Amino acid sequence: MQKNTEFSEWQLLDELNIFFNYNLILMNEWLDTPIPRLEGQCPRILLLTDENRKELFQLLQEMKFGDIA
Repeated sequence: MQKNTEFSEWQLLDELNIFFNYNLILMNEWLDTPIPRLEGQCPRILLLTDENRKELFQLLQEMKFGDIA
């Protein structure tokens, strides 16, 4: 069985809500802050396409598990 690695914008926003403990102020601040790991892009921009959502989900997983170097 192949794992589905595509995430809708809503699925990713749900993951972000959980990560930020449903604090919309913190979540929106993070979404609008340029992130060096994302080549200086704001995470909100990456919500627009499947490919970019995968990258954003990977970053979120790294943040959750402390894997960011």
